[in-house]
Amino acid sequence: MEGKKRYLAPVSSKSVVQIIIDRLTGAIIEGELKPGDKIPTEPELAEELQVGRNSVREAIRILVAYGVLEIRRPEGTFVCNGFSTQIINPMIYQVILQKEGSYDDLIGLRKIIENGIMTLLMEQRMSAESYKAISKSCDKLLKELKREPEDVEKILEADIEFHKKVAEATENSLVMVVHDVIIQLTRASRKKTIEKVIEKGDKEYLEFTHKNLLEKLNGDNVNALYQAINDSYFYWKDIYK
Repeated sequence: MEGKKRYLAPVSSKSVVQIIIDRLTGAIIEGELKPGDKIPTEPELAEELQVGRNSVREAIRILVAYGVLEIRRPEGTFVCNGFSTQIINPMIYQVILQKEGSYDDLIGLRKIIENGIMTLLMEQRMSAESYKAISKSCDKLLKELKREPEDVEKILEADIEFHKKVAEATENSLVMVVHDVIIQLTRASRKKTIEKVIEKGDKEYLEFTHKNLLEKLNGDNVNALYQAINDSYFYWKDIYK
């Protein structure tokens, strides 16, 4: 049919469910489906793609779980307006850590992302407003570290806020999305790190590393910045060893 949307062309072979997923996500990537758009109903998709309704239902269920689609009853199924990290949950985190060497992989991934973020900030020079926001979040963390008795959850949230402010300072939406995923993947290990630091009576370590990162971010020595980042992993990198 002339003018027919490409993602509605009949499918064959391969995993039918996966092909439906590929078609829908491909249509979103290419802009054929946009955030907020309503997709065809299950019967309509099944007819257009010439597949069974069960396959369509399963594909939609998976994309809803991924945070790509959302079901609004009774209106229908829509493309989500924003990125969702709901798929990155503790169950997936545990699966990741079941693979031998996977924690080292996670450390490497976090280093790549955070080194990249901070290098980008050093290259483009963050705004005074962004620096002030990061500095304020650092002060909040230091304040939580001085509380007696310590509240691990509040310290964790303050630590996460600090790193999120650093990512936000790039003013790059893709960087912020990837960084949010890193935070979700490392949340449990960050908490264990804070608990370990408190157990060792070394809260000064957390104070120093965050103040040091803030100072080096505002400088122009990239090697000193990398060293500050590596210093901040001293406890975290060995938490599961």
